[in-house]
Amino acid sequence: MNPAFSVIVFTTVAGAAQGLVVALALAVLGGLDLGVPFLGNALVVAALMLVVGLAASFLHLGRPERAWRAAMMWRTSWLSREVIVLPAFIGVVVLWWLALRLAVPAPLAQLLLPLAALAVAALLWYCTAMIYACLRFIEEWAHPLTLVNFALTGLASGFVLAAAAGSLAGEAGFVHVVGPSALALTLAA
Repeated sequence: MNPAFSVIVFTTVAGAAQGLVVALALAVLGGLDLGVPFLGNALVVAALMLVVGLAASFLHLGRPERAWRAAMMWRTSWLSREVIVLPAFIGVVVLWWLALRLAVPAPLAQLLLPLAALAVAALLWYCTAMIYACLRFIEEWAHPLTLVNFALTGLASGFVLAAAAGSLAGEAGFVHVVGPSALALTLAA
């Protein structure tokens, strides 16, 4: 796979998945009444998109057969940190899905896991953005607003995806909140 194409796949797919999870987490924390089947299916879609993003992340390395070594330089490399945080985010999304599936009591499924998802999504955007912000030879990216750009584009695409999924699932209350937010985020991005 062309390294540039895999970077685009990673940032687009993983960013949209992060945005989708953030939209779901904010809706749950905000008290919107989401159907458990819709929430569970949306989390599965997000987890699958994140796995695709992780695969693309490994494919853009110079030698994919050495991808397992990508996490070894976590003290000095933002890419290594990203490769560690992304599976952690996938784990949080899967745990949240499992908590819904197994009908775990409300504090865990409706408070702790959505909060964890928000925190790890923010950390993942930070790691991803810092990879590009540290590239001093590309002046457009070596800028403090690179982080804002990654977060806003991920949120915008994720909220659009959430609005579309909510519309298909008949989650009208969710769509009424997420739809205008998706437009605002897209304009901000």
